[in-house]
Amino acid sequence: MHYMQADGITGKRSFNEIISNKLFSNHQYGFIKGRSTVLQLLHILDKWTKLLEEGKQVDDIYTDFEKAFDKGPHKRLLSKLRLYGVREDLIKWIKGFLVHRWHQVRVNSEYSSFMPVTSSIPQGSVLGPLLFVYMNDLPMYVKNFADCSLVADNAKLSRYVSNQEDSANLQKGFCALKEWSDYWLLKLNIKKCNVISLCYRHTIIKYKYSATVDNTIIDLETCNKVRDMGVIVDSKLSFSDHITEKVNKAYSILGIIK
Repeated sequence: MHYMQADGITGKRSFNEIISNKLFSNHQYGFIKGRSTVLQLLHILDKWTKLLEEGKQVDDIYTDFEKAFDKGPHKRLLSKLRLYGVREDLIKWIKGFLVHRWHQVRVNSEYSSFMPVTSSIPQGSVLGPLLFVYMNDLPMYVKNFADCSLVADNAKLSRYVSNQEDSANLQKGFCALKEWSDYWLLKLNIKKCNVISLCYRHTIIKYKYSATVDNTIIDLETCNKVRDMGVIVDSKLSFSDHITEKVNKAYSILGIIK
């Protein structure tokens, strides 16, 4: 059994090399110096607001990867690091940190047998954000059909929609994203993927976005509002629901203080 712990200096050196070599995608805003969820929201909202003020419609598909931290396969992650040009000595160190780990489960006083851990990245470690390098090529994979924004393992697709053909292209982008997730063994939780149409007009272009799972077509849920990195986004970009929630929370805290 091998419980190798991260050497802080070596881990930071590995991560710094990835940063300095600009291996992270420009579409990634999670856990990168100078970037944040707030910056990502400001960037995307600026683009959406401009389109809506021009009388246009934007459709967004919010995706959900099922336990991405726990299911990132080690071998494929290491192969991607090689493709990105990370030095072999650092790859060997990262491999030593990730592989040969074992785990067991305890229920009350009973223990399971030890089983090898062939996927996952230890959370809270310096090298934890390596998973986001694993998702680097996702925006390139869907770029012909939609814009892709990443915050850590959260991905959303968006596209200006003026007709059914534009909607069909966004659907193709989602299909491409699912193909990518199936190939790289990051399973999508289809039941938690949803769609919102942003538009100031009363009439919107409707389209049934869907995913094929085990030869079964599953429609994505269409919502009037979604929670995006803690901010409630509604179809009119009014943020009234978000403001109401924060005001109610403030009154609740005030009541406790009183």
